[in-house]
Order: sequence, then structure tokens, then C-alpha cells
Amino acid sequence: MPFLSHAGVSLRYDRAGSGPLVLLVHGWTCNRTFWDRQVQALRDRFTLVTVDLRGHGESSHPRTGYTIGALAGDLEHLVRALGVPRLAVVGWSMGGLVALELARRLGERVSALGLVCTTAGGLADRKSPPGHPDRAGEMRAAVANDFRGFARQLAADFFLKGAESPLHPWAVAQMQKTPPHVAAAALDAMLAADLRKHLRGLEVPTAVLHGRHDKLLPLADGEALAKGIRGARLVVFEESGHAPFLEEPEAFNKALGELLAR
Repeated sequence: MPFLSHAGVSLRYDRAGSGPLVLLVHGWTCNRTFWDRQVQALRDRFTLVTVDLRGHGESSHPRTGYTIGALAGDLEHLVRALGVPRLAVVGWSMGGLVALELARRLGERVSALGLVCTTAGGLADRKSPPGHPDRAGEMRAAVANDFRGFARQLAADFFLKGAESPLHPWAVAQMQKTPPHVAAAALDAMLAADLRKHLRGLEVPTAVLHGRHDKLLPLADGEALAKGIRGARLVVFEESGHAPFLEEPEAFNKALGELLAR
């Protein structure tokens, strides 16, 4: 069970397989186990590293340090500790923002970039339509008042079948492990992040992998990423919501493998 200590924070990570290294970054309130299907499918061709971001999973839970920049800084230290000259980076949802920032920092050391159901940020700029509730404000209040209940609702939005998905109970159990103070701080970090101006500076083979029915970060976010990054390829999963790597793992793994093989 490898851990890495950095700036007073202990990061839990796993390493499996052989071949070129791929770093998989999970989403908000989740953990490294969400990538298990990718690890099993790709470990014969690649070295897969999955990590619990600070505050998540089995990593330590400090009170501070949850900006996208701080989370990327933790992973930058992990990359140095792994001692590899190049690697691919794949990030889902909040992890996609972290992956974008990490790719910006590492530059030519990143061999490929996978962005899964994510955004370049600027979420705070979005205005709620007249007569519609303030989604960000609702989420902040729900996290503060009843995070465990909120996690059940949020996990349902991961899947096309909602709470009827057979994966829903498992996802809820994983998400409820996240301390409420971490969920609140990381939510604020996501809302504050804006990496849109950095997209044109990315010179890396990129695949934008998005669920057609994503309720949390709609397909328009993926389309904007694919348009903003030179040469990026958009792959849409027709039977998925916010987690195509769980809902359509075979199709997702095929698309991800094609990116990594480039």
C-alpha cells in the first residue's frame, strides 16, 4: 500500500501493469477505486497509477489546500517521485480540471491527455435562467446540511439510469467516505477554477470523452474543450451520463486505449 508524503499530506496511490505510465485522476468526492475497470483492462499494455487526491479516499484530510492548483501540485510531486520522463494524464470531472492544470505545468512531459466528462472551468460565470434555482448555492447548502444525503443524490446523477443503476449503492458508499469539509472546500475550488485561457497553449494529443446524457457537466462542456484544444478528438458515449468509464467500460477502454497508443 504505497503512500507519498508531501507538504504534510499523505497521498495514497496504486501502481499496476507494465509499459508507458498513465496517471488516472478521479472526480469530486470520489477516489481511485472508480478506475478499477480501466486498470484491469489496460494493465497488460500500460502502467496505471491511480491516486486518492488529498482529502479523498485513503489520503490524509487536511483542513486546507483544495484549490485546483494545490491538487495539481500534489500530483506534480507524485510524478517526480515516480521518476518517469513522460506520462499520459487522464482526469474525470473535477479530476479533469486537475489534469488540465497538471498538463499545463508538465508541458512536453505529458504524452497524451484524456478529459472525461469535465470542463475548462468558468463555472462561476454561468447564470441560472430566470425562475430556476441557483445550482451552486443549492449544492453548497446541501453539502453543509446533509452531505451523506447529498452524496446519494449526486451519485444518482452519475448514471443514465440514476439510482436504478446497479452501481449506485457502491458509488454512494465510496463518496460518503469523503469528509464534509473536504467536499465543501473542493466544491468551492471547482467553482473558482478557470483554465479556459490555457487551452490553446496545450500541445498534446487529447481525447475528450463525454457521456451524451451527462446532467452534471453537459456535453456542451466537452464540445467546448474539444474546440479549444488543438487537434483534440471528441468521443461521445451514447448510453452514458457522467461516468462512461463505469457505464460503457468496453467502449470507453477502447477509446482510451486508442488515445494512449498514439
